[in-house]
Amino acid sequence: PGTFLFGVFGYLRESKRVAAVLEAFRAVHSQVPRTALLLAGQFVSTDLERAVAPILGAPGAPGVWRLPYLAEREFWLAARAVDACINLRYPAAGESSGIAVRMMGIGKPVLLTEGSESAPFPEDACVRIAAGPAERDSLRHHMVLLTSMAEVARTIGLRGAGHIAAHHRVEPIGKRFWDLLCESCI
Repeated sequence: PGTFLFGVFGYLRESKRVAAVLEAFRAVHSQVPRTALLLAGQFVSTDLERAVAPILGAPGAPGVWRLPYLAEREFWLAARAVDACINLRYPAAGESSGIAVRMMGIGKPVLLTEGSESAPFPEDACVRIAAGPAERDSLRHHMVLLTSMAEVARTIGLRGAGHIAAHHRVEPIGKRFWDLLCESCI
């Protein structure tokens, strides 16, 4: 209670910027001690796992909780427990993120890498993090902002949920998919 919990979910690879997230969190946690980070997922890169092991196991890394791959039920329990989701991707591969959509759908603010993948989301429905050299500072700044202004975090989460409800429902997506199939058959 009273701790702002950030979460990183899914398959953990270099493109999810795990090392940058851990470094930014360490700076945030030293500034705002009532914060925690849940790192939940399977490392798919053994190089990344070895690289972040000292950070995850260091005595100076308080507030970081590590869980392995989560089955669907456990994922939803953890998703509801976090206050915000960090879902960075750089370099991006052009795909959309199921984790981002699910987290936004339940009203959690999501921090996303700024780029074409996050462009369809309204500016006020997510938190965009600069890619490249400005990434760590941008991430740290926005993490502190969310922890210090709970109403801002809540509002972003609600706007994200509204966007997902309006644009990611099964019926309109099914219709768009059907229309696309019909176009390619002509």
